Amino acid sequence: MAWPEISIDDFPPKRDDEPSSLRQDIIDELTDHFACALNRELLKNPDEQTAKQRVLHQFGDPIKIARQLWLDAMKEKMMSQRILTGIAAVMAVCCMAVVGIAWILVQESRVVNQKLLEQMAVIAERPVAPAESQTDQQILLELKRLNQLQAMGSVAVQERMNQVSFQLVTDKNSQPATGITGRLIRLSKELDDFVVEATSDTKGKLDFGKLPAGPYALELKTPWGEIYQKLDFRMIPGREFSKTIVCPAQQPEPVSVSFQILRSEEFESDEWLVLADFRVRQIKKNDEVTHSYLSERQIENDNWFYLQPVNQGVYLIGKKRTVLKVPLRPDGKYQNLNPEIRLDQLTVDVPQGQYALPALYLIRRENLSRLSDLNENYFDPVALDRSNLIPGIPNLHLGGEMYAVGNTVFVSPFKILDKKPIKLSPGDVQRYPLQHFAASPGKKNVWNINFYDKKIAQVD
Repeated sequence: MAWPEISIDDFPPKRDDEPSSLRQDIIDELTDHFACALNRELLKNPDEQTAKQRVLHQFGDPIKIARQLWLDAMKEKMMSQRILTGIAAVMAVCCMAVVGIAWILVQESRVVNQKLLEQMAVIAERPVAPAESQTDQQILLELKRLNQLQAMGSVAVQERMNQVSFQLVTDKNSQPATGITGRLIRLSKELDDFVVEATSDTKGKLDFGKLPAGPYALELKTPWGEIYQKLDFRMIPGREFSKTIVCPAQQPEPVSVSFQILRSEEFESDEWLVLADFRVRQIKKNDEVTHSYLSERQIENDNWFYLQPVNQGVYLIGKKRTVLKVPLRPDGKYQNLNPEIRLDQLTVDVPQGQYALPALYLIRRENLSRLSDLNENYFDPVALDRSNLIPGIPNLHLGGEMYAVGNTVFVSPFKILDKKPIKLSPGDVQRYPLQHFAASPGKKNVWNINFYDKKIAQVD
């Protein structure tokens, strides 16, 4: 017979949430433990009774140990059940209290209503003077008129609101353009200006809901960052507004372009380099210089603008159409270059679209080590008229009427003839019609930059 003698009946009453094998597992483990201890004692003393007494003296009553192990295993479940029971009891008491309070309130309300009915009955039986009766009739008529005016005003407000939506499709097979975000900005000098945002659904519908009449500006943005702007939407009172806009189907694809500089013979040597900066340079009131670099493409006669990182769009061009993509700082500022740097590329990749060239610099190779001087605001190569900008709409248009960047400037930032520094006012910078270039898939895309017979302003 196994020792110690422990049975399932020695445990507390069985519980419903108790694991089925818990008691037998405890018995097996405890029996093994005591048997091992007994074997160790028998090695010391061959008398079995003495060995058992020593084991019991060392570990204690096995039945008590088994019950304690069972209690430790079931403690968490027992405590959880007690807590749930306590919570249920508290909730029951709270429910009874709520029902009691509600019943008391109903009884009090019934008493108050009964008293009001009694008072109204007394007033109804009391004789009313003709003047008082006429006054009551006038009050009732005035209340009725006010209610009618309020209802008419509500209808009038609803009539002045217009349902505004746009149907967005792609330029291929007129499929719905999904996931395009839109902003509708009300243009008004009043205090009720606002911006409404929406995203086109799976059917390509861009729904802005009902909006008051007036002028609006619309901006659409594709998931890859291409932007469409329309600044002259006007909602007419009482008319729904709906318009279909064709959107690009995919991100502009990369296109390889090369440069051909048309310049006079005196600047044909290896010591002369042309720095073409395709970014728009803007100077704010606090003399802070910022850049923006973008391309545009037409989709069904609408212009879409693709904003690109400001540390791109600057190229150093040498003889025989060699070119170098100029490394810039992350904020778009120039950094000094090694005058021995090699121009070993013939093409560069740019996203498809149309580009404008606001600034062209003529630089000696030795002055590449001073390239960061161009970050200083001692002349204004491209002056933007920012007086008519619409709040919330970025300045994207190149060559447009409102955001006119109508010139390409030709500047030699480092004095050519001697080292004596001079200063040139912004008005002296030589300006010419803005040069545009197109990067089109499937074409050679040779950009001819006309630098021949241009008067070059010298600045140091």
